[in-house]
Amino acid sequence: MRLRAFVTELFVDLPLDEIVDELTDFDERFQIILRKHIAVLGWWSLANVLTGIAGMILADGLWRYFFMMNAVWGFVNAGVTHVFIRHTFYRKFRRGSILQRFEVQRHAEKVLLLNIGLDLAYIATGLYLKALGLSCYGSYPDLWFGFGWSVILQGVYLLVQDNVFHYLHYLNIKKAKPFMMERTERAERM
Repeated sequence: MRLRAFVTELFVDLPLDEIVDELTDFDERFQIILRKHIAVLGWWSLANVLTGIAGMILADGLWRYFFMMNAVWGFVNAGVTHVFIRHTFYRKFRRGSILQRFEVQRHAEKVLLLNIGLDLAYIATGLYLKALGLSCYGSYPDLWFGFGWSVILQGVYLLVQDNVFHYLHYLNIKKAKPFMMERTERAERM
């Protein structure tokens, strides 16, 4: 996925109201949602790396550690984006049966639900790091506060992002569910 695609995918419309061929439309919407998710995560990782590096150079104290952790998160998110691209575009999505294609959609939803749980764990970890900075036993309170706020920021952002994309996948499967039911009933009658 090239840089141009990262820009253009953000503005591609998601046609939830148009129906031409339900299976083709389902596939197209699924791919659009995945490409948008990749683009948003890619831009978020780039923003984290750039602001993190600049902040480490320019800031002191708590903010230096905050930006340091943001840069680390940016590289982690870039790695996740790379894996996401490979997983999405090297799968044989269009070659399966109708039910297999719907299962791929369900798989994406389950992965997003797992990610939502991880996002909540990130927020809890960030709160723990902040508490560690407050404790009288913790050395380097600026480090713990900076890291804690950064992890909380990442957790909240990723929680919102994963919820939005999970909802888009839910709308896609909801839109195609009557078609899927009709096809499975027809297959059972044969």
